[in-house]
Amino acid sequence: MKDKILITDTDILFNCKTRRVIKFVLHTNIPGHYDFGIYSRCHFNLALEKEGIVIDPYSKFEEFNNIFTNSDGEVTTKPVVLNRGGPNEGENPFGATFCYGTNQMIFEVMENGYIGSVILFE
Repeated sequence: MKDKILITDTDILFNCKTRRVIKFVLHTNIPGHYDFGIYSRCHFNLALEKEGIVIDPYSKFEEFNNIFTNSDGEVTTKPVVLNRGGPNEGENPFGATFCYGTNQMIFEVMENGYIGSVILFE
């Protein structure tokens, strides 16, 4: 019998033609997030050496939002609003989240400032 590996805190997306990983989705499982309780918490540490920052599942956006600003402190990346409630599903009780992207990373940030998920891509 073969051993099975069960990963419940990360989604791994593959390119079916090249059989290469193209994207990792790291879930924080923070209460109040749309996917809360579906995934386990991924205990990641993203070290951004240039900025001297380490981002983990408990980081708040205000702790690392400087990676989205230029030297003058102006925001260079506007968020994309993600509202998961469709017209037939009614209103999402958790509210919209805001996706900020930079350097092959997308941070999904909840209204309370906590990270809902991190997407790492090629």
